[in-house]
Amino acid sequence: MAPRPGPSLLALAITLGCIPSPSDDPPTSDPAPTTATTEVGTTTTMAADTTAATALDTTHGQLTEFDPTGDDCERFEFTEVDGCPAPVGESFCSEGSAHHPIDTELTWEANPPHSGPHWPMWSTWGEHPSTLAREMWVHNLEHGGIVLSYRCPGGCEPQLEILRTVMEMRPDLRILITPDPELPADGFAAISWTWVYGFDSPDLDTLLCFVDQHENHAPEDVP
Repeated sequence: MAPRPGPSLLALAITLGCIPSPSDDPPTSDPAPTTATTEVGTTTTMAADTTAATALDTTHGQLTEFDPTGDDCERFEFTEVDGCPAPVGESFCSEGSAHHPIDTELTWEANPPHSGPHWPMWSTWGEHPSTLAREMWVHNLEHGGIVLSYRCPGGCEPQLEILRTVMEMRPDLRILITPDPELPADGFAAISWTWVYGFDSPDLDTLLCFVDQHENHAPEDVP
């Protein structure tokens, strides 16, 4: 297996709240998640049921608002996975989880957003060939899922096949693929609640580590 590439242009553009980057040693296998977890923050769960393409979340109202001047920094845990010697991605302080009316244009401290305000509507898992609003898929993150986003003005079909392979190899995990023209540079990002991994070109084993480590570590656990 080729060594993991150095920092990408996208990773260098993600500058808010960085912690030390993970080890340069690449994952060595196609791991399955273990049950052990490493505590980085706290999580709670809330069940809900939806089968529609999008759904309106009425299980709770306004949640925590982000206070950039506050001293508290809530980070979320990750799963220790055999074959993944270090957590993939960078951990960030949560920007809260407040709901805002649908069609409200929202902003975040981080780009891409990994938490924070969002609409009370979320989307189905799977690949979306058209751009989903960030205000919608941040809600998917809150439900414990993974978002694989990309900015490829000239097209990147071979790389997208790797993202699709990740979904195929982890059919029981909640993964969403969407274009995101608002990424700070051309490239890709793997995102979970309070975690971001930016890269120029996808590596299958690294992405499998990311989804195995970070899926279902969020304020809620919703299918």
